[in-house]
Amino acid sequence: MLRLVFIGIWVILVTAGATFASVYLGKSKEGSNEKQQDLGVEEMKSEMTSIPVIRGDNVVGYVIFQLSFAADRAILEQKKLDPMPYLTDAAFRVIFTSSDTDFRKLKAHDLDKITIAIAEEANRRLGEPLVRQVLLQQLNYVRKEDIRTNWIGGGDAAE
Repeated sequence: MLRLVFIGIWVILVTAGATFASVYLGKSKEGSNEKQQDLGVEEMKSEMTSIPVIRGDNVVGYVIFQLSFAADRAILEQKKLDPMPYLTDAAFRVIFTSSDTDFRKLKAHDLDKITIAIAEEANRRLGEPLVRQVLLQQLNYVRKEDIRTNWIGGGDAAE
């Protein structure tokens, strides 16, 4: 009888120890997996924005663009802030300061250079690699001479 009681106590202790160990060790492994788990990306679309192109001391035209950003979901959930103002500001700064890019005669490598620079600037300003990729939805260049401003003064736009 005494032997049966000892076996029962031994079974209870082994079961309790195994349960405690599996829960304790399982949580530490789950925590490390959650940090490494990729939750994918979320697409964020900017508003249509125009940026003046200045050469010398004169405005020579405007770049009108709309971008999409592939943002890391895990960092978005962690940050708990709206990244669109930072992303739009980064795009504005990169395009405005890209004096070596001729927007009248864009080349494929210019587009790659601009999108990579926007992603790097946005990530630098946010402090984390939130932006994985920048996609161009629209990118237009309008010369200053082509903008019809006569409607403000009530003149004919065809003049």
